[in-house]
Amino acid sequence: MHKKVVNIPFLFFGVWLFILILYQLKLSYHQNSLSNVTLLYLSYIFSAFFIGYFYVFTFYLPKYKKYGVKKNTFENFKVVYSKKFVTFSFWIIITLLLMEGIYSGGFPLFWYLQGAPKNYFDFGIPTFHGILMSYILFYGTLLYVYIKKAQGYLTKKMKIYFFIIIFILLILITRQNLVILFVQIAFAHHFMIKKINFVKLIPIGLIFIILFGVIGNFRTGLSEFVTISEFKNPNISPLLSGFYWVYMYFTMTVANLDNLFNMHFEYSYGLNMLQSFLPTVLLDAIYGDAYTTRFWLVHPNYTVSGYMASPYLDFGIIGVSIYSGIIGAIGCIIYHEYYFRKNFSNTFIYILFLQIIIMTFFTDYLLYLPVSFQIFWSITLLRSKR
Repeated sequence: MHKKVVNIPFLFFGVWLFILILYQLKLSYHQNSLSNVTLLYLSYIFSAFFIGYFYVFTFYLPKYKKYGVKKNTFENFKVVYSKKFVTFSFWIIITLLLMEGIYSGGFPLFWYLQGAPKNYFDFGIPTFHGILMSYILFYGTLLYVYIKKAQGYLTKKMKIYFFIIIFILLILITRQNLVILFVQIAFAHHFMIKKINFVKLIPIGLIFIILFGVIGNFRTGLSEFVTISEFKNPNISPLLSGFYWVYMYFTMTVANLDNLFNMHFEYSYGLNMLQSFLPTVLLDAIYGDAYTTRFWLVHPNYTVSGYMASPYLDFGIIGVSIYSGIIGAIGCIIYHEYYFRKNFSNTFIYILFLQIIIMTFFTDYLLYLPVSFQIFWSITLLRSKR
């Protein structure tokens, strides 16, 4: 079951090993040698993940063996879709986005072009926007699968809808959600359409990195990016800037965690973990009119701190270790459901969790509405036919 490269334990280990190796390059003055406390805490956290995963593994796998459940393949069922669902979902998305545009007074791309003092974070209705983005990402991934499976039926219309979804993410200037969508599509293709030779994706990845830099320079400016990043070698060409953008996004998580793990503060007991998941009104009712500052950041422009920062702020090293173990345990359950009961819904949820694991270096997507709420859409809307 775990011999394949694309599985949860391997990805978790591989991602964090890669990030820590990149960090050792220390291309920026923001990146210092990791303290002994940080190294010790990271060993606790990583160990907790594997303990949670394989603890469940020892109890969950025999359950399937006992009842004689055997592995099945995606080819045993076909994807069910309908013209009404595709069309209705598209126009619901367009309608709700227009409502948000009226509420916000425009869209981020137009604000930027007009020089208005607004950005992406000023767009949308709080919480509602996160749920809507989850459906946009869910729908965009489904459209890709439907296009590949449709065999001519509705294909032209779905392609138009798909490119409009991409355009929506562009006018919202949301690189994060573009990355989410492309990662989901890559995994959907691999698990639902045709196995991908990931080595052949390297040229596409290089193009994507260059485009990531172009968008970053467009939004922020190359000179400002170099100044903020405090590179030891500030002579960076615009063409290669994407590699430095990606490098900083990858490695500043470790720098911020190193800073956080060596600070003293009072725990928030859930506020940080829930603030990107629950409505503000509900948070205020639970915690009062609380406002959290990111005091642990090495630089205020680099807010990436991985999935560990929020549980550590709320409950310390014990809390983040337990949370890491829970993520491992959930991952084990999701993997086994996918492996032994491979229907459309379980496969989609497995794809979502693979993304959560891959992005643990960036943020906590398990408590990020645009990703986590897709699990709800998967359970309630996806159907498969044997």
